[in-house]
This record gives sequence, structure tokens and C-alpha cells, in this order.
Amino acid sequence: MPDNSPAAAAAAIVRKSRSNLAFALASLPEERREDMYAFYAFCRIVDDIADDEGIPVSDRIAGLQRWRDVIHERAADMNPLEQSIVALRDRYHVPVSDLEEIIEGVSMDLEPRRFASWEDLRIYCHRVASCVGLVSIRIFGCRTPESRDYAIHLGYALQITNILRDIRADWDNGGRLYLPLDEMAAAGCTEADIAAHRYHDGFFRLMDIQIARARSEYAAAVAAWRREDEGPLLASETMRRIYSGTLDLLQHDGCRVFDLRYSLPLSRKVRYVAKAWLRGLALKIFR
Repeated sequence: MPDNSPAAAAAAIVRKSRSNLAFALASLPEERREDMYAFYAFCRIVDDIADDEGIPVSDRIAGLQRWRDVIHERAADMNPLEQSIVALRDRYHVPVSDLEEIIEGVSMDLEPRRFASWEDLRIYCHRVASCVGLVSIRIFGCRTPESRDYAIHLGYALQITNILRDIRADWDNGGRLYLPLDEMAAAGCTEADIAAHRYHDGFFRLMDIQIARARSEYAAAVAAWRREDEGPLLASETMRRIYSGTLDLLQHDGCRVFDLRYSLPLSRKVRYVAKAWLRGLALKIFR
């Protein structure tokens, strides 16, 4: 008999996404893993609503408004998955503002936009990545205040890595561009270069700037890590290793992002997860 529970629906969304997160969450205890699946399902659903160019923008706006109503408990006839998000919000004392920020972030993707500077892009990254981290550390059970800084900086680092990896895919998806325009101009790289998938010195200078920023954010996350939250942050540390490894691969291969979509080998991802799981056993985080 098929399992139609919210937990099963959320797990199916995670599996379908083929996200690195699915690997990382394997190192969590079962209850927290299921709650993270539900939270990830929320993130995936609202992101898909914003990105689906096959649906009129007005309908996408309405779909996102529905989720705003859900997190405020003012939506009528909530389905089981929506109810599970409200329950998760209450169980972990998640500020509604963090969930709203995630929705605001994906709303920025309703139509292609440009980011004048890193400060403009940082707002986007905070909403779609750092706020996800801020909710996640509550579900993970983090206790130290420094873990908030860890989540914020790691969110920036992961999102910048995603942006660099997906430059071509984003452009091909309606001319989307997530690079600071002032830094593009200073490096000598134009939108026409991105559209033409053109490699040249200006493009590589631009990539160097973004890679340096991502590495600075990874370093800031490591600096904010505290041993008291080692167990709760095992999944996040797995994500950090996977994404920073992806950034290494991209850089060492000459940033051929117009030709390749970089990803670590499955065997290496599994190795990171296995190490985290074994460390979790040693820390007795599994009950």
C-alpha cells in the first residue's frame, strides 16, 4: 500500500531533486532528517513555483502568496504537507520572518533581474541560502550563538559556488545573471560575453573575484564552527566539504563553466557522508 504521508511526500521531493543535500542529510538522526526533508520540500516547492516559466507570472505570484498564508496559518484547507511545515515551525520555534525571507528570495527569480553590486547580490544570497541555514540549525539542534554566523557565511559560500557552477544554465534559462555588474565591468567582462559563452581574460578575472569571495565565506564559516555543535552540524559540514570541493574542481579545471556543470564524483560524496555518519555514531547523536 503506498505511503501518502507528508513525510513520504517530502522524502520523494528530496530524492527527485538529486540535490547534494540529500547526501548530507543521511548523517542526521531519523526524526531530524524527516523534519529536514519537510523543510527542504518547502524550499524546493517555492523555488519551483518562482522558476516555472511555463506558468504565468500572476499565477506564480499567487502560488507564493499561498505559502505566505500557510506559514502565517491564514490559509484555508491546508494539505498535510502544508500542515507539517506549520508544525515544524512551532516545534523548532522557527521565526516566521526566516520563512518569509526564503519566499521573498525566490520571488526575486520571478523574472530575470540584474545585481548592481555584491551588496545587492548578497541580499539575494541571504534570502535563498543563509536563511535556509538559519532554519536548518534550529532543526539540527544547534545551541551556540556562533552557529548563526556559521549558517550565514556558509549560505553565502554555497550560493556563490552554485552561481559559478550554473552560469551557463542560468543564462540559458531566460537570460538570468547572478554576477555583480560593477565587478563584471571592472574585470572587463560583458553580458554579451556571457551570452556568447566566451572565455577571455576578463571572464577569468571575474571568476577569480567570485572564487576569492566564496573561499572567504567558507573560511568565515569554519571560524564560526564550535565543537559544542559538532554533532548538530555534521550534515552542514558535509555540505561544506561537497561544495568547497566542487569549487576546487571548478577552479583547478580552468573554470570551464560554459562547457561543464561541475560536480564531485558520487564515491567522494558517499565518503563524506560515511565519515559524518560514523562521527555521529561516536558522538551518540543517533538514538
